[in-house]
This record gives sequence, structure tokens and C-alpha cells, in this order.
Amino acid sequence: MLNAGLVLVAAALVAVAPRLPRLRQRYDSNALAPITDKPDAEPGDENLKRRLMAWVMDDAGNGATLLPWSHPTVPCVLSCATVPADARLTVRHFGYRLAGYHQLDERSRLGGILYRLGVQLRPLIWFLPRRTDEPWDDAWLEAADETRIKALARWQPRRPTLIVLDHPAAGLAARVAGALGCAAKSANQPIRLLILGPVSADELATFTKPPLALNGARQRNG
Repeated sequence: MLNAGLVLVAAALVAVAPRLPRLRQRYDSNALAPITDKPDAEPGDENLKRRLMAWVMDDAGNGATLLPWSHPTVPCVLSCATVPADARLTVRHFGYRLAGYHQLDERSRLGGILYRLGVQLRPLIWFLPRRTDEPWDDAWLEAADETRIKALARWQPRRPTLIVLDHPAAGLAARVAGALGCAAKSANQPIRLLILGPVSADELATFTKPPLALNGARQRNG
């Protein structure tokens, strides 16, 4: 009986061994900057939140793999979208919940620790599909200098990630999208770039694929 138990333990260790390096992955603060403050009580536009959720999940894959050493299939690694500038409150609420911060607000200190531990260990279970409430990494960028843009181009996401550009300066959205395009070439997690505020027609023309306008159709780049 003891020998059978040891065999099972050894088999489990062999199975998860290819996944262990993923436990060392950390949030890349050189490329990203998380939402820092809890949003106001006003929840914002629930209809827009539903459109945002449909967009981030569209062609994101389910995160599961058949073999522990395989990478998940992501039909659409990088997707860009825009929302009007006055949707800032709604987007902040959406990003806060997508990243799972509300889970920590609603739990005790011990419950929060256990929640974080479960999130950290989740990559070991390669065959389970991603849950709809599984937390994403997040970034809220109001500016991005050359150092951050270069870091974004080299960045490799450890889990699905939503990046919000808050009222970017002229030309910045296209530069960030270009950097993320470089990162997406070797990424195996979905990356979603949400631009908060208008983007000029000249800047849209530099996008490989026009961003989706979540208050309507795709933005024109002509």
C-alpha cells in the first residue's frame, strides 16, 4: 500500500514538473502598473461591462492543455479596443473585478492569503479550463516612457492580461500597440489593450488591425 502511494506521488511530481517554472513567474512591474485604488461605489454602465467581458473573452482560449508541457491555444493573442473617455469609471470597476481585487476585499486576511495561494498554484493543473471568474493580470497606464515601451515589447504575460491606456498622449496608443505586437509573437496568454479616449484617424492608420469601438463598430483607419 505504501509503495503504491509512493508511486502515485512520484507520478504526480513527474506530471507537474514541466509546470513548476511557471510558479516563478511574477508580475512584470517594468512593463505593467496595476490598478492601485478601489473604485468609487458608483458601479458605472453595466451594459458596457458586459461588452467588455465579451471582448476580453472572445477567442481567448480556455487555458487548458492536453499535456502538462504544452502551452494553451489562444486563437487571438492580442486584441485592441476603444471606449469613450467618459467611460473611465466603468472601465475602472470592470478592470478591478477582472483582476480579482474584489475577492480580497470580500475575504478575511486568512481568506485572502488562501485565495492568493490558489491563484499562484492554479498553473499546475494544466487540464482544467480557465474559470470565468479567474483573475487576470492588469495594468492601468496613464503614460508610458521609452523604458516602459521597450519593456512591453519584451514582456511575456504569465496569465491573461488587460492593459488600459488612460487618455494616452498623441501617438502613444499606436506605439504601445506596436510593442505589444512584438510581445504577442511569443506569448501564450491573451493580451487585451483597451484605449480610454479618442484616437486620431492618423494614429489609427498605423494599427495593423483597427481597434474595436465598444460603443459601436470597428473604428475606421481611413
